[in-house]
Amino acid sequence: AQKGTTTRPEGHEDPGIRMSNPFGGYGPMDRNKERGGFIGAGPTRKSYGTDNGIASSGYGGTSDASMGSASSSLTNHDATRTPNDVEVGATAEVGQGLTDRERMLMKREEELRKREAKVGLAEREIKALTPNWPFKQYALEYHDIDEEIPIAKRPIMKRLYLNVLLTFLALFINWIAMLGIWFSGDQSGPSYTLWGTMYLIGIPGAWKMWYRPIYSAYRDKATLSYFCFLLSFAAHCFFSVVMALGLPNCAAGGLMTMVQQFAVGNPKAGFMTFLSMLAWITVAGLSILNIKKVPYSSHP
Repeated sequence: AQKGTTTRPEGHEDPGIRMSNPFGGYGPMDRNKERGGFIGAGPTRKSYGTDNGIASSGYGGTSDASMGSASSSLTNHDATRTPNDVEVGATAEVGQGLTDRERMLMKREEELRKREAKVGLAEREIKALTPNWPFKQYALEYHDIDEEIPIAKRPIMKRLYLNVLLTFLALFINWIAMLGIWFSGDQSGPSYTLWGTMYLIGIPGAWKMWYRPIYSAYRDKATLSYFCFLLSFAAHCFFSVVMALGLPNCAAGGLMTMVQQFAVGNPKAGFMTFLSMLAWITVAGLSILNIKKVPYSSHP
């Protein structure tokens, strides 16, 4: 060996090119490069020779080769990040922001729907306190099919409204027919007129007994009101058929009563009972048609 140099045992690595291993202990610098991780500076063991061109003495210094290797590794790591990677990350952040915004908008829309429902309910309650039927000047209660009844149930509800109005008309014409029989001198005229007058109770009775229950059932989805309507309307259908037939001693201006009046020579009373018969036939036919359709018209 020459003076001023040190000899390295055969097979022994030059300690000058070893650096600190981030996973503990010391390891070759080439292995750290393969890992691609951050290579930090640490205490390295320096050789006292100049075989590898590195001049150092003792421990605690920083190897120039180590620093160069770390800088190269960091440069290679940054180079692997392309502009597409940066763009994808920014897009993910923007997408996450849009999702949060959409959720916030959906929540606000839901709150607005609830507020509108409450406002609509309050408006209906206010309108309910302002009667408009049957006439504005002589209003008794609030009634508006287009406002209160759902769209799916409006057609059948309008047919039932027509049904109840025709019932009012038929009861009134029947009372006029009974008056005509009385004025014609028929002995049964007074009793017919009395019963015909009592039948006029059917005007508010039809409204309260079967029309308002089905109106409330469709408006408020009240099942109990729906079944009350079915029972009352079935009785109404039976009554309409009896009145259209004009059974004797029933004060019904129907078919049999009309034939009797024409037979005894009372054409005026016969004509009035004829009109009454047409009215009751119309009411009976429409009532039977409606009671068949109501159970299948979107049950409340």
